[in-house]
Amino acid sequence: MKPNRKLLSALSGVLLLSTSLWAASSGSEGPEDYRLELSATLWRMNTNGTIRADGTPINMLTDLGVGQRQRIYDGRFVLKFKRKLRFVVEGTPISIQGLNTIHRDVTYFNQQYSVSDTLKSSARINYIYAGFHKDWYSGKMGRLGTSIGGAYLGLQGSIQGERSGIDKQGKTPAGLPFVGADFRFYLIPNRRWIALEGAVRGLPAGGYGHWLEANGGVGGWIGPIGLQVGYREMLIDFHQTGINANGLNLRFYGPMATVFWNW
Repeated sequence: MKPNRKLLSALSGVLLLSTSLWAASSGSEGPEDYRLELSATLWRMNTNGTIRADGTPINMLTDLGVGQRQRIYDGRFVLKFKRKLRFVVEGTPISIQGLNTIHRDVTYFNQQYSVSDTLKSSARINYIYAGFHKDWYSGKMGRLGTSIGGAYLGLQGSIQGERSGIDKQGKTPAGLPFVGADFRFYLIPNRRWIALEGAVRGLPAGGYGHWLEANGGVGGWIGPIGLQVGYREMLIDFHQTGINANGLNLRFYGPMATVFWNW
């Protein structure tokens, strides 16, 4: 198949125009001299852990057969008010599906699924984060700072027994405050050709568990456009107190690829 010359010319023109605008707007803030940044991420997410909801602990792999390396898409918007102050909004709709024949009795929301029943399961976490990020260092080597913000979590899940016909669903919205830290480090001062980036944020909740997420990657920039490959992980452990308490203990992890644009 021959390449579409018109499409290639148009893409080349967009890249050249973006690079020219970025170069014209660059000032004295070093490689982090931008006011707006957009990014999109593809995360090949793996899942393991357990959930308990008015019943027995249910394993995501051995009981539900949750699929691995699922495609999860993440979007992020960054607005810089000042040289060292950023406002960040990020959204990650996490969707999980599983299909498995169980070899033991399990109970979910007081409904029992018996041995040899085939369970079709699904879960969704609509994760939206917003926060202020303060850079304590911003210069020719990149940036290093801390953050404070919050997240909305729309948690919902269902388990359907194909043999028993039982279909049980649960839904729980939640809001959480987060604190964190992040960095972007350029290997060559004032040059964005090679960049290392990482972030961590979460919430310690004492005896009720914690939420912790971290990511890191390496990439490079051509003008205002950047590409990065890396790794992301989420550890979610929230539960009630007492014997046989409801809760979840989940791990989401896997490689990711991100494309950036800033101006």
